[in-house]
Amino acid sequence: MELVKNYVKKAMPSLSSDQMDTLMAKLEELGVLSVDDLSLVDPEDIKDTLPFIQCKRFVRAVKALEADSQTPPQFTRPGPSSTPEPQRFQLPSTPPETADSPSQDTYSVPWHKFPSKVMDELREKKYIMGKDRREMVRIVAEDYLHKHPGRPGRQKLRELASMIVGQYPASFKLTEPFGNKPFAKDGSETLFRQLEHRIENMKRPQSSLKRQAGGENSTKKRPRNSDLYGCVAWDPIIEGAVCREDLLSKRDELKRAFQTQDLQESSVRKLMTETYPIQREILNDDDTTIAVVKDEWPFLFEVPHLFDHASKLLGFSVQNKLAQELSKKEKGINDFLDSKGMKTGEGPIQLICGISKYFKEDSYKLFHKKEISADPEVELPVTPCILIRGDQQFKIAVDGLLVNDHITSPIVALSYVFSMFYVCNVQYPPEMAFTLEFMQRVFFGVNPE
Repeated sequence: MELVKNYVKKAMPSLSSDQMDTLMAKLEELGVLSVDDLSLVDPEDIKDTLPFIQCKRFVRAVKALEADSQTPPQFTRPGPSSTPEPQRFQLPSTPPETADSPSQDTYSVPWHKFPSKVMDELREKKYIMGKDRREMVRIVAEDYLHKHPGRPGRQKLRELASMIVGQYPASFKLTEPFGNKPFAKDGSETLFRQLEHRIENMKRPQSSLKRQAGGENSTKKRPRNSDLYGCVAWDPIIEGAVCREDLLSKRDELKRAFQTQDLQESSVRKLMTETYPIQREILNDDDTTIAVVKDEWPFLFEVPHLFDHASKLLGFSVQNKLAQELSKKEKGINDFLDSKGMKTGEGPIQLICGISKYFKEDSYKLFHKKEISADPEVELPVTPCILIRGDQQFKIAVDGLLVNDHITSPIVALSYVFSMFYVCNVQYPPEMAFTLEFMQRVFFGVNPE
């Protein structure tokens, strides 16, 4: 298609790169494989790619070029292929996790890795959503990071989203906004944000628990603010006259007090606050399991101390924030879900289940109703989840380990399980990634853009 693209550039040199990519995708969809085929294109055929006057100008310009040339360049038709010819775009070359400076590197969308069902939907101009879209986003994000290590700039991801949408515009075009916040009409902005969320989630500092869920080891380093994905005190430095031995002694005092229950709550909170830096050290250690953390810091998994830790880590009270945002937004979200035929019950957990249903996600990855002791064969998710034992009884499990069994409020349970993802550096499970991202941005205000 390169000769065809060059010919199109001669005919319409004023087209932007995005317009050119969208037009080329449409021409390929129409079956244009050579310059000769361009003469068969009518303005109506490409009206979805450019303003209609521009479509007419394009057709007229092609005919004018044909009249000026007796032997227009030819293109040999390719053989049958199960995937479209990959589109390419220029990517900025940047050291890992830095800026957007231009370079000569190229990246090809890995169409050949997409499931056959997704490719069939793309060719049939069906809107891609739910699990199919999540799988597509996952494949592209992992393929990109494999070929270009480091954190990509937002401009790169916008170009990548535009390239994918330009190849199959009908499968991404949005006809209605979600709530009151409209997205780009062609759907590229939505896809860009999904790629950005997925890559940010993948680039978050990960613990050994994340690796058990399928991640990879990474070298421990002191990250920049942009690496912390909303955290404000992810890896604090022990400063001043504070002695590490003193902190370790306070840790041992807390371990003893958890067994003897002879320390007042105020003293426990004071010691937990003072030892926050070495708590983060063990939580950020790639070789540490949840069982080890629970053994070393048993008070951390008690509700007040987990919330204190999460407040210092994120810079706000998770429980208070969730309660405030639910009071403002629960009715509007419920009304929206009702309008889509997804009526939910009352309460915050039912609301989150309704949101996961809208995103076609598996709420089982966050909410579990089977009793572990009653069914030894039951397998819990490795990621944080809530075990529901009635309207006012909740337990929290992480990596199959029960970490808290005495929560009586659904808001506390939701705040606790969300905090665990950040406190323990756990990646969102793919089956609930959109729902958790929604909670993160809409309810907790972490990276809300």
